[in-house]
Amino acid sequence: MSDASKGNPLFAVALYLVASARDCLDEPLIYGPFRIIEGVSRLIEAAQRIEGLPHDEFLVDLRESIEAEKYQIIDDREAFARWLGELLARCAAESKRRNLGPSST
Repeated sequence: MSDASKGNPLFAVALYLVASARDCLDEPLIYGPFRIIEGVSRLIEAAQRIEGLPHDEFLVDLRESIEAEKYQIIDDREAFARWLGELLARCAAESKRRNLGPSST
């Protein structure tokens, strides 16, 4: 993160998302999903730097997956789309587990 965002790690994420929203107006449509998933990665990274927030292993693993897979968009859009679907399924299952408890899975 830049020196300007060291005081508030969420500022860099907000700045990235606002700039991305503007850039998406002029970029090819396929850049939108990449920018969103990059924003998720940056948000998780920023959250890890905020004192008092509990460690969240699911989010750490999610960020690792994003960092490992996000560039598929360049070479294989179909693989990127499949990976996004799998990522969404993982997040949905985790949401269900967190909100309804382990007995609902």
